Amino acid sequence: MTLAILANYRRYTTSIIVRGVVLAAYFLSSSTATIALSKLIVVQTDQAGQPDYMLRGLWAPLLLMHLGYPDSITAYSIEDSRLGVSEIMNLLVMVGFVIWILIRCWDISSSLVFLYFLLFTAGIIQSAEMVWALKSVYWERPSIPAEGIINYETVAKFFKKHEVPGRVTKQNIILKAYYRFDMLKPHIVNWLYHPDLLSKYQLIVDRDLAFITTEVELGFMYDALYTKKPILYKPVGLVGSFTSFFCLVSAFCGFAVMFKRVFFINMNVTYTAGLLMAVIALEGYQIILQPFSKWAIVAMSKHQSNRLMMTRLLNYAAEKHMKQKRWSNSIRQLNLLDPCLYDDWPWPIGRILDHWGKKEVTLRMHWKNSHLKIRPSLKTLLVEGIAKLEEIRCRRPFTKRGEWTLEVHKLGDDQVLKRYISETFDKSIIIWHMATNICFFSVPDNSQYCEGSRLLSNYMIYLLALRPYTLSLTTSDITLEHACAILKPFLRYRDRDEALRTLSSTEEIVLKPFWDRKKETIITTDWHLLSDAQELAVMLKDKEDMWQIISSIWVEMLCYAAYNCQVYHHAKLLRKGGELITHVWLLLLHETDKNS
Repeated sequence: MTLAILANYRRYTTSIIVRGVVLAAYFLSSSTATIALSKLIVVQTDQAGQPDYMLRGLWAPLLLMHLGYPDSITAYSIEDSRLGVSEIMNLLVMVGFVIWILIRCWDISSSLVFLYFLLFTAGIIQSAEMVWALKSVYWERPSIPAEGIINYETVAKFFKKHEVPGRVTKQNIILKAYYRFDMLKPHIVNWLYHPDLLSKYQLIVDRDLAFITTEVELGFMYDALYTKKPILYKPVGLVGSFTSFFCLVSAFCGFAVMFKRVFFINMNVTYTAGLLMAVIALEGYQIILQPFSKWAIVAMSKHQSNRLMMTRLLNYAAEKHMKQKRWSNSIRQLNLLDPCLYDDWPWPIGRILDHWGKKEVTLRMHWKNSHLKIRPSLKTLLVEGIAKLEEIRCRRPFTKRGEWTLEVHKLGDDQVLKRYISETFDKSIIIWHMATNICFFSVPDNSQYCEGSRLLSNYMIYLLALRPYTLSLTTSDITLEHACAILKPFLRYRDRDEALRTLSSTEEIVLKPFWDRKKETIITTDWHLLSDAQELAVMLKDKEDMWQIISSIWVEMLCYAAYNCQVYHHAKLLRKGGELITHVWLLLLHETDKNS
C-alpha cells in the first residue's frame, strides 16, 4: 500500500524522505515476499489435510501478487529497468515456488482448490503485467513492429475534426502531448524522428502552450520508464486488470462462505481474510484511479464519438488530470557570492572533514541551496529564447553556448564576450555567474530578462556544483574548488553588497594566496576569476540591451547543457521531482534533425 500511494509522489516531490521511504518499501516488498515464500516451502508434509496447512496454499499466490508491485511502480531506477531480464528470471523462479507450494497443499476433496485457482490466476496476471512492463522499456532489440506504429494521418484528421479555432481544450493538450511523445520516443536514444512530422500531422503547439505540453509529455515518459500504465490501457491490459480484480473478489466471497463460522476464532483464518481484504482494497483503489489517468483519456479519445455524454466525461477527466501536479515546478538556486557558504566549521568538524578529504564549501552547498517556484515569465523567456536561437540553429544539433546569441545581437566582433564564451564550459559558467551578479548590483532592472538572468545564473551554478553530470563535465570539481578558494578570502571580511561594490569598481583586486599552490593544476593555473568577471561586467554594462544579451547567453548555455546531457541522466531526474533542464531538453529534441 505504501508503494501504491507514495510511488507516484516521486514525479513531483524533491523530498529525500519520500524517496527514501519509497526505496525502502520497494526493496522490502520484494525481499519480504521472497522470505515468506521460502518459509512456506519448508512446511512439514505431515500436516497435510489440516485446515491451517491448506490455508498456506492461499498465501503463496497472494505473495506472488506482492512481487508484481502496484501499477504506480515497476522500477525504482533506470538501472532496475535495464536489469529487467534478471527481474523476470527471479519472478519465474518465484512462480515455480508458488506452484510447488500449491501442489503440496493440494487436496482434491477440499473446496479450497477452487480458491487456489482464482488467486493463482490473479497472481499470474500481476506477474505477467510486471514482465510486460519491464520488457517494453529496455530490451535487446528495442524495435517496434509495423502494427505498433500509429497511423498519424488518422491523427491529423482527428485534430482537424475536433480542434476549434481560437480554443484549446485540456483534452487536446493531453492528446498532442501523447502523440508528440509517441512520435519522438525520447527515452530511446536512436529512434528515427524528423521535426517536419509535427507540422505534417497537426502536432505543432503554440508558444504559450509549449511548456505545459512538454510537462505532460515528460509525464508520459515517466510512466513508460517507471510504471505499468503504458500497458494497462491496452485491451489485454484492461482485461487482465479486471480479471484479476474479479478473481480476488470471488476468492474472498468464497472464503467468507467457507469459514464464516470460524472467521474470528481461528487466527490463521482471520489473518488470511485480512490479507485478502487488503489486496482487494489495493486493486480497487488502482481501478478507481484508472479513468482519470492521461492514458485513459488517450485510450477513450481514440474511440470518441459525438455523443454528448462521452464528450463531457472526457472533458471532466482531462480537467481533473490537468489540475494535478506533474513535476516539482521549481528551480534550484545557488549563488557563489553567498557568504554563508564560506563560514568556518567548528574545529572538531573541520578536522574530521580535512582528515577524510571532504570539501567544506561543497558539503555546505548541499543544504545552502534553495528552490523557488518557477514563474510563468521564466517559462516564456525560455520558450522565446529557444525560438530566436532556432532561427540560426536551423534544426542542427546544439553545439554552441553563446556564439549564436552574439550573432543574433550582432556582437560577433566583440572579442571580450567571445573570449569568455569560448572558455571551458565550467569556467565560462562561473565567470558569467559572477558578471551577472555584478551587473544586477550596478544596473538593477524589473524586466523579465533581468529576473530570468539571475534565476538561470544561480540554477547553472547549482547544476555545476551538485548535478555536474547534467553538464557533461569532468573538471567541474577542480574548477569549482579553485573558485571557492579565491572567493572565501575575498568574502571573509565583506558582506555581499560590499563585495559586489568592490567588484563593480574598475580597481584591480589583489588577494593574498589563501589556497594551497600545490593543489593547483593545469586547469586552474593562470585563471584570474575576479579580474575576468570584472572585465566581462564592464563590457556588458556598456551595452544598451544588456539584460537581453545576458539572459539570451544563459538560455543558450542551458540549451547546450540540456541537449548534450545523456538521456540516462534526464530519465533519472524525472523520478527526483523533475528538473528544468529536462524540460528544455525535450523542447529542443522536437526541433532537432539528428541527421542534419
